[in-house]
Amino acid sequence: MQSKTLDTSFIFPGLILGAAFWAHAVIAQEHQHEAHGSHTHGEAVLTFVLEGNEAELAFATPTANIVGFEHQAKDQAQRQLVQKMIADFTSANWFSFDPQANCAVTGTDISSDLTAERTTQPQHADLNANYTLVCQNPARLQTLTLDLASIASGVEKVSVQWIVNGEQGAADWTTGSGALVLTAR
Repeated sequence: MQSKTLDTSFIFPGLILGAAFWAHAVIAQEHQHEAHGSHTHGEAVLTFVLEGNEAELAFATPTANIVGFEHQAKDQAQRQLVQKMIADFTSANWFSFDPQANCAVTGTDISSDLTAERTTQPQHADLNANYTLVCQNPARLQTLTLDLASIASGVEKVSVQWIVNGEQGAADWTTGSGALVLTAR
């Protein structure tokens, strides 16, 4: 039996060249996302920081996940949907923490491209909901429960990042999943 040798001298330079093209494409894509921001239908981003007994919660999602559109309201029915969106998020009833932590919302700042007076139509409209909280027993805060089904049925996944009681973490919450554990695992 005769042995055959494979000339691999051309494979290594090809792999290097392919990797360089791939890296360039990834960097270009990241640059584009930085310039225009992340905007994915069906998804939202939530950050939560607890320092001492004071906390901040920030939530952002495309308005299409909530009202079904991203353009300025065209009629009374759409204007009512936008008003309901703002009212629902202002009420802050869509999230909760451990009852033992005794957290209360002390401030809200809800904004959307759909509520701003504009001379041009937004291509991508988002809702940004920011909350200030005070927790009487911050050491007892271990879970975050989200209930978006009735106010943002288009949100299927929430990317959550947190810093709580000196620990940080991240997890994805999906529709139907239980409470997020905000402690090291």
